[in-house]
Amino acid sequence: MNHYPHIFAPGKIGSVEVRNRTVMSAMGTNMSDHGFVNDAIINHYVERAKGGVGLIIIEVTCVDTPLGLNTVNMLVADDDKYIPGLAKLAAAIHAQGAKCFLQISHTGRGARRKNIGAQPVGPSAVAMPFSYMMGFGNEEPRALTIEEIRTIEDKYAAAAVRAQKAGFDGVELHACGYYMGQQFLSSTANIRTDEYGGNPENRSRFYTNIIGKIREACGTDFGLVVKQAVMEAGEQGGITMEEGMFYANKFLTAGADGIEVMGGSWKPVPDIDDIPSTADKPGRMLGLSAVVRKAVLSMPGEKKNPVFIGGGRTYLPSLAEEALAEGKCDFIFMGHGLLAEPHLVEYMEQDRCGEARPCIGCNLCADDQLSYNRHIRCSCNAVLGNGENDYTMEPAAVIKKVLVVGGGIAGMEAARTAARRGHKVTLVEQNDHLGGQLDYAVAPPYKDNLKQLYPYYEKQLELNGVEVLLNTTADEAYVASRKPDAVIWACGVRPAVLPIPGFEKPIVSSAKEVLLGKTVGSHIVIIGGGVVGCETAELLLQQGKTVTIVEMLDTLAGKMAATTRSILMGHLKGHELKTYMECACREITDNGVVIEEKDGKKTEIVCDDVLISIGDKPNNELCERLKSLVPEFYNIGDSDKPDSFAASSSAGYYTALGL
Repeated sequence: MNHYPHIFAPGKIGSVEVRNRTVMSAMGTNMSDHGFVNDAIINHYVERAKGGVGLIIIEVTCVDTPLGLNTVNMLVADDDKYIPGLAKLAAAIHAQGAKCFLQISHTGRGARRKNIGAQPVGPSAVAMPFSYMMGFGNEEPRALTIEEIRTIEDKYAAAAVRAQKAGFDGVELHACGYYMGQQFLSSTANIRTDEYGGNPENRSRFYTNIIGKIREACGTDFGLVVKQAVMEAGEQGGITMEEGMFYANKFLTAGADGIEVMGGSWKPVPDIDDIPSTADKPGRMLGLSAVVRKAVLSMPGEKKNPVFIGGGRTYLPSLAEEALAEGKCDFIFMGHGLLAEPHLVEYMEQDRCGEARPCIGCNLCADDQLSYNRHIRCSCNAVLGNGENDYTMEPAAVIKKVLVVGGGIAGMEAARTAARRGHKVTLVEQNDHLGGQLDYAVAPPYKDNLKQLYPYYEKQLELNGVEVLLNTTADEAYVASRKPDAVIWACGVRPAVLPIPGFEKPIVSSAKEVLLGKTVGSHIVIIGGGVVGCETAELLLQQGKTVTIVEMLDTLAGKMAATTRSILMGHLKGHELKTYMECACREITDNGVVIEEKDGKKTEIVCDDVLISIGDKPNNELCERLKSLVPEFYNIGDSDKPDSFAASSSAGYYTALGL
């Protein structure tokens, strides 16, 4: 039975026939070998094609090295030497029944000197007003000459020709994400007064010229879509909705087959910024797509059956089906959800979405590569960015009796994976429910997306036959009585102790206790400005409390993903949060805390409650004694080294894979 007839109806983008209405948006992986396609990239896209996606738009690909590079491992298509690898990629995707476009782009003024070895270039000598993703630079660029602009236009067309020669079904022009395409369209980045600036008509010329050159070189049967920021939000101004719709119409009348409708902002804005986060709602840009589609279809100019691709956290098939049925869009784009779960479309078609690994919106996938120049990663999918060759697990050569101790992320992932390989797995948890540190992570504002992990893991453990024992403490006697072949210890953390006078006073609680609902007074001091401390502050500020954070470092929440951190900092900025940076807490009194600033000055802060948020220590006291009781023993996750969800998930997965 077809539960979602609109999603799984065939469609066309120009002359390109697509098996269903799902599109994988272009998302960089940073996995290329100096611009060349490799096996990891092929594995990455083939798995999504196997998973049922109709059209895959391959990640952002540079048309002009080195000036157009964003990261050093970005795909490149500015030379014929890249065609064989691209051809291998296209053929592998086609073999799974999906179609593929190549997204071609230039980073423009957002390029970083350390990556390109020169001053960045852009429409005008106007620096990026922000660098919140840190992969973008904010050095003032050199303004391109008209001759240079026309040369770059030719390079776009040449890259499209290479994509066509490689067997791709089309290309996508990148006009959002603060890349050069968007820079030309925005009055904040493009202050030219010649034929490429000064008004919307001229600002659109860069891409209308490129569209014309691609059509001339590749013909009308070659697919051509523009991924466009139809508006920019934020205090800096930029593209208005009226301008965005004008641009979309210009691109379609110039020969584009469709528009992938995106938002944009000069600071992270939930539901508008082109990179989603935990603060965003499902289907966050479908409303934008509906408005643009209706308006542009009624605008003058010859447009040949244009399509509009809408979406934004569209992991709910009912939402996608409704959007297509109501004409909000013609195709549905999916992004981070397909990174977390390559077979999301297949699960939709089979009405089994409860089994699909969820995307929690943490933005590790974007931030890790852009901020730190690493391969793409996912907090929930350990395989992403790790060669992508472990999706099809080999059955265990020897079936083992495995005892997993601890029901947090690491333990649940280890139990799920070990059971999938055929091992006999028992998972024991001392509390009355699974989750571990997840209980604290879902408590702050805007973290509802993380709650998806509870039913996901419960379903996975059930489907894979894991015996789950709650309210069970695994001490030495218990482990010995179970006689396991292997023990995976994933018992998380215990609170760190602050070695100062007054730490045991009644005025003191942990920030995590407050996240779980403990009542506190009106004036609060939080010792520690990491992620937990800042999210606790956000929760209390929303409750109308007066909050002060004391932090030893010079940055709040420094280990948080950059885009998500920017949103959190924006929320905190909207309240009267008091901070003492580069300060140490020296004493806790009955009335508050005594802190020492970096100049040695001591200050007493009066408050009702002191909340400790200085991190945790591994809960590993039993490990050495347990090792002697079993043939194999593994200490993983936070109980080995307190870290992130991604580290815990990866530890659980790869430990179980090695059993």
